[in-house]
Amino acid sequence: MKFPKIHIKKRKPKAEPSVSSQNAAPQSSEGYEQYMPHEYDDDHSASPAIETAQSTVADEAATDQLAPSNSEAASAPHPQPIAADAKPQEAKTILTEKISINTIFSCIWRNKWKYIIPLIGTAALVSWLALSIPRYYKVTVMLAPEYNISPTTGSFSGLASSLGINVGSSSSSDAIVPMFYPDLIGSTDFLVPLFDVPITTKDGTYKGTYAEYITTQQKAPWWTIEINKLKDRIAPPPVSESRGAAEPINPFALTFAEDAVMRAIKASITCTVDKKTDVITLTTTAQDPLVAALIADTVRERLQDFIIQYRTSKARHDLAHAQMLCEKSHKDYLAKQKAYATFVDANQDLVLETFKAKEKDLEDEMQLAFNNYSQLLMRVQSAEAKVEERTPVFTVLQNASVPVKHEGPKRVFMVLGSLVAAFILTTIVIISRDKRVSW
Repeated sequence: MKFPKIHIKKRKPKAEPSVSSQNAAPQSSEGYEQYMPHEYDDDHSASPAIETAQSTVADEAATDQLAPSNSEAASAPHPQPIAADAKPQEAKTILTEKISINTIFSCIWRNKWKYIIPLIGTAALVSWLALSIPRYYKVTVMLAPEYNISPTTGSFSGLASSLGINVGSSSSSDAIVPMFYPDLIGSTDFLVPLFDVPITTKDGTYKGTYAEYITTQQKAPWWTIEINKLKDRIAPPPVSESRGAAEPINPFALTFAEDAVMRAIKASITCTVDKKTDVITLTTTAQDPLVAALIADTVRERLQDFIIQYRTSKARHDLAHAQMLCEKSHKDYLAKQKAYATFVDANQDLVLETFKAKEKDLEDEMQLAFNNYSQLLMRVQSAEAKVEERTPVFTVLQNASVPVKHEGPKRVFMVLGSLVAAFILTTIVIISRDKRVSW
């Protein structure tokens, strides 16, 4: 008996089958039966091979529909393990995706009485330390130096100034330009002459030198005094010979006490120079307002004198040399003039040619001496003009004045800042110890 061929079309399983498609597995055999030949529709006594094939295909289709795909297995959620130390559900969480401000405020409000002791203790301690720091005053002086710009660079000064570039210091032939003034003021040669500056306090209780004022009249916090005593015990200062009252201070070899005074003076004076405008700003600090103003004005004068002496040193040396030669030539001219006059007075009635030649020689020597003296006199005048030309001029933009209000310490800001820091630290400790707040 010859059986007809059976055409079976197998469906491809979907990537993510739904629940409805998985429940419809028993109906899949009907889809395969519609491809069977119609001659077997009315005949229920089909061949056993055909029935076996139908059952095999139906089982495979049901298996494909019921088995989940790889993507579905990968995306399926896995049950999370429950931690043993998990907090109860009523605990509030601060650090989740963002900080909960309400939770922090509620925790602070619940523990508001715990802030009293830390804040009061911090305020008392900082106030005590702030009152131990002595008040100080600050005085500021501003100067603008003058430059001699050469003709070659004068045409570019306007263009450079429009671009924010100053060519004054670069075109100057001086070795010490305004950018070196802070180093100059901090040098030993500049600070040591300030030791003998006479000063007077505002209340009139002290009159003396600046070095003595720093040594005897300056106040310091109690911890600074204790630290210095401890340093002296650990490493005693070297014993240095004291100078006599009339013996001048040698900047090359300072004693231990003089070096300490020099360092204190250096710390109280600051100098800054604006790179664009070359404006010099001098700032002095002292515990007395009048002393601060006097030292600021003195530093300004000493700086001007130092720069004037430096810039005019070569011109003044040339002037001194020209004056010496001029004085020598003037004496020589007077001597030749006297010799000529004496010879002429003594030989007025003589007509011998020998005496006439002698008189002519004396007259020529006198004339040469006069010409030499005249040239040297002009040279002296030119050197004097050169000194005046090299003398710099400083425009004082802000003079020294006695301050009315102290500059520091800022005791109110110190107390407020310490209170804010104490509040933050106390809040962190309280939140970390609160069991009702989880991190």
